[in-house]
Amino acid sequence: MRIGLLGGVRATTDDGEPVDIGSPRSQVVLAALALSPGMPLPVSRLIDLVWGDAPPSTAGKALQWHVAQLRKSLGADAIARVGAAYRLDVPTDVSLFLEHVRAGDAAAAVAVWGGVPLAGLVAPELDAAVVSLTEEWLGAVEKDFSRRLPAEPGAVVGELSAFVSEHPTREGLAALLMTALYRTGRQADALAVYQRVRRHLVDELGVEPGPLLRAAEQQVLAHAPVARPVLIGRDADLARVAEALRVAPVVTLVGPGGIGKTRLASALGGVFVSLAEITSSADVPRAVADALGIVERPGVSVAQAVVAARLSLLVLDNCEHVLDGAAAFVASVSAPVRVLATSRERLSVADERVVVVEPLDAAASVELFDVRARAADPSYSGDGSVAELCRLLDGIPLAIELAAARVRSHRPAELLTRLDIGVRRTGASRHRTVRSAIQWSYDLLTSAEQELFCRLSVFAAPFDLGAVAEDHLLGDLVERSMVSVHDGPFGRRFRMLEPLRQFASSLLLDRGPALAAQASWCLRRVAEVGELLSGPGEVEGVGRLAELWPNLRAAVEWALESGDVPLAEALVRPVVTELPLRGRREIGDWAERLVQTAQTAHGQRAVRSHHTHDPGRVPPNSTIASGSDSFGGREAGLPGFWLVWVAERNVQGSSSATLPEVPDHPLSRYARAYASGDGLALAECLPEALASVDEPHLHSFLEMMPSGTSLGAGLFELVDHRVAALAERFRSTGPPTLLHWALQTLGYSAMFQGRAPDAFFDEAADVELPPGTLSANKTTEARRAFRGGDLSRAFELLGAHVDELLETGNVVAASVVAVEFIAITRDSRPGEAARVLGYLKHAGDFGAMAAANLVEGLTTDLPGMDDREALLYMRSVLSAGRGRSGSRRPPAGPA
Repeated sequence: MRIGLLGGVRATTDDGEPVDIGSPRSQVVLAALALSPGMPLPVSRLIDLVWGDAPPSTAGKALQWHVAQLRKSLGADAIARVGAAYRLDVPTDVSLFLEHVRAGDAAAAVAVWGGVPLAGLVAPELDAAVVSLTEEWLGAVEKDFSRRLPAEPGAVVGELSAFVSEHPTREGLAALLMTALYRTGRQADALAVYQRVRRHLVDELGVEPGPLLRAAEQQVLAHAPVARPVLIGRDADLARVAEALRVAPVVTLVGPGGIGKTRLASALGGVFVSLAEITSSADVPRAVADALGIVERPGVSVAQAVVAARLSLLVLDNCEHVLDGAAAFVASVSAPVRVLATSRERLSVADERVVVVEPLDAAASVELFDVRARAADPSYSGDGSVAELCRLLDGIPLAIELAAARVRSHRPAELLTRLDIGVRRTGASRHRTVRSAIQWSYDLLTSAEQELFCRLSVFAAPFDLGAVAEDHLLGDLVERSMVSVHDGPFGRRFRMLEPLRQFASSLLLDRGPALAAQASWCLRRVAEVGELLSGPGEVEGVGRLAELWPNLRAAVEWALESGDVPLAEALVRPVVTELPLRGRREIGDWAERLVQTAQTAHGQRAVRSHHTHDPGRVPPNSTIASGSDSFGGREAGLPGFWLVWVAERNVQGSSSATLPEVPDHPLSRYARAYASGDGLALAECLPEALASVDEPHLHSFLEMMPSGTSLGAGLFELVDHRVAALAERFRSTGPPTLLHWALQTLGYSAMFQGRAPDAFFDEAADVELPPGTLSANKTTEARRAFRGGDLSRAFELLGAHVDELLETGNVVAASVVAVEFIAITRDSRPGEAARVLGYLKHAGDFGAMAAANLVEGLTTDLPGMDDREALLYMRSVLSAGRGRSGSRRPPAGPA
């Protein structure tokens, strides 16, 4: 006898003959027992599952009757009585499914899935179990597609498209579909999937895509539009790695540089993270955060964010130079997340499976050479020298490709002669073979090409044509496969493969001029980005900044380490508002370092005056170039300005850290008043602070920043007048985020004064915001759902916003969430609402003002919590209430 629940409740004999299992109520009893086969279920629990909250007085006897009927159909031994409990002793398809899931065999789990559990059966108390099983199935589906995608991306597109249409909130499936489309050359279709899923998430759930889907978009954009080449001669390796990933949480591909580890790893799918651009083990989490679009936040590690993103596979490439950091990070995520790493040696972490990547065999080596040679010279035709040439190169793909790139000027027989001299004299080591092949290719460059090749090694991330004055030489390096090129979302981008970059870097003895040129290029690009961020092109500016960020970080670090504070300031200032707008807390770290060094450095400004005379180094409109500091020439203004952003970083994370000491200045007074939450002091020092700032965008932003604090101080007329004027300006000139913030502020001001806020909130919700923007939209959407009678939806929206605030570390917004939390819980959960009211009363002036003006009929003498504690408490209440709240009429009266 067998019991089936997947696709509907049924029973069959061992021969497959159907068995009558009685009435719908008997089927519910059987389903309840079959969901926990082999485990005794107490009678009281069975009654709850079958009849819910209102069982009849005869439920016990009715249950006995249903069990007796099932025994007649299934056999007397099918259901055993164990004390005051019943136990099903018949195999079920759910048991088999879960066995495959626990064993990590996603393909087998998917194969036995017969459809929606309990399909056609009305059993509300079993809904949670159905949801849990469906979630397990979708997880297995994602893992199975991850396994199949590398070998057959085109074959899975149709199936994945159907799944994404049916489950539009499953970001993992959408990311896999994007990857499959991209690998079949359909980059535009892949990006269309992202936009479609994002619209659904925003419109239906009020949430932006998570790290997994954002990472998929970035990877498509970063490599567009050329699909990855077919992996020649690697079918067996793909199968080996896929099998290793099936049984081990961590798989490391090891082998010499140029052997093809990166290309093999990238073919396995997953979120790809290159560690090539970092130099310290401590920076591994930051590299992962960049790739996934995770902004580092206090209290939430990058590892925790990666685990929360539920990645099916995380690929860490080039681990060898940061081995300790890579190993530590992998150890922190590898239980729930599968990790594929590439390195020249193993990571030495628990449960690691090592796969040695071997050279190509003779046939695959010749095939690879022929393919690359024809790409370099369409007139190429192979000869008998190619096989020996590839043997000489030990079957190492990078060495073969470098040689093939030379067929325009050297026929295979000539290449063989030259390589015999250039490679074999160094010995048989594969590491030396690759280096010798690179050396041979380097030696064939002109001296100008060699110089440029070495200088480009300071770019660990992609760069554009504007980074190189000698564009014709760059074209020559691309033709010779010494530099790779792809078309990105904002134009062509260039970069060097890591073995080539390391070789070039080893030859660059004087790095100063190359690093200065890279910083100058960053200055030009960051100025362009700053213009976009401050106007209607803000969405594009955010995208361009994400692409620039790794190179910008390197430039800022070099400027700070070399003591060039004016350069560091010029690099950071155009994008400084990304700290409060999108939560880039690294800007706050830079600001603190600038505060600590600005006084000394600015006293030495004359020593570095040569920077102001190089138009290629600093943009003509730069305040550095003009010889002023943009704050009226007062040296104290610069430390004061950066103190503002240190204060913002601390406020955003609810940190009580003491601000550094700087000379007295309107901006430093502004920063201290802002950090302390003193609305009256802010209002007093604001005019002078604004007068010391010349840049219009920063002027507007600093005028906008203290509005919430001013509301808490009761300065409604001041806020309404000032913010209404700002909103009008932002409507015409942008940026969209500041318009959104201004409208939200006006909405809360109206609420505090007893006026209807909906017009402001509705307009704010319609503003198109860049991904990752910090916004209170979900709180107002939750309020709207609550007033419409949908308490369950209100819980869902507010809970999602709390999750986002905890993930991003923007815990200072807890007081805004608390206002809506109290509104939607005070009737159904007065105890929890009173607990949060206790927090709100002590949450600064804004919270106290909200408690006094918006909450009536609820009192509390409970002590306060800090912002993070309040968010965690509200999340626990909202999580418990999601799906159980139902729809009920909200209470009458003000919120």
